[in-house]
Amino acid sequence: MCGTAIRFCLAFHGPADRKCVWNDEYIFFTLISLNMITTSPSVRFIPLQECELGRINELSNLPEIAEHFETIPPVPLEATKANWVYVQNGLMSIWGIHTDGKIIGGAGFYSQPPGTRLSHSAIFFLYIEKAYWGQGIGRMTVRFLEAEVKKRGFVRMECIVADTNPRAVRLYEKMGYQLEGVKKEAFLIDGKYTDLKLMGKVFPHDTPK
Repeated sequence: MCGTAIRFCLAFHGPADRKCVWNDEYIFFTLISLNMITTSPSVRFIPLQECELGRINELSNLPEIAEHFETIPPVPLEATKANWVYVQNGLMSIWGIHTDGKIIGGAGFYSQPPGTRLSHSAIFFLYIEKAYWGQGIGRMTVRFLEAEVKKRGFVRMECIVADTNPRAVRLYEKMGYQLEGVKKEAFLIDGKYTDLKLMGKVFPHDTPK
């Protein structure tokens, strides 16, 4: 919560697809089923506010997260704030991943502006604090992003993953993402060039008009 902004949970709708209205915005609970309610941590995805960029910058500089970013750490706060322009322009959507009363990660997607031959594809990203790895939050996050992407009419969702991040590769493979290509020695880490994997998933869709 930033400044004096207050979010009130106004309504729930159905046990199988829980939604909570926060200031007229739908925030999806990732506890999609009763089984997940009993076995998974309570996680919420709340649209990021500009005053929360400091926390996002902190996460961006954690070694286990920073090593997978394009920007070589330390990532300055100014660089994090610069990306906010894309959010304001509607080219990027980003949510804070909330649990235990704090932001423990971020997730979102970006796309080409409407009217291009690539506008139907959303490129996603996510990062989670290491203390919360192995709790199913990554899987829940991808599901949440897929729901948002489909709701906005995108046909496919894709990502770029370095060879040095096998945990992410395994997760995406399990969730139906296929290897679509490899950019050889495209990523610099620890003084070495490593490959980047292009992974994507196409959703059922109508023939474009």
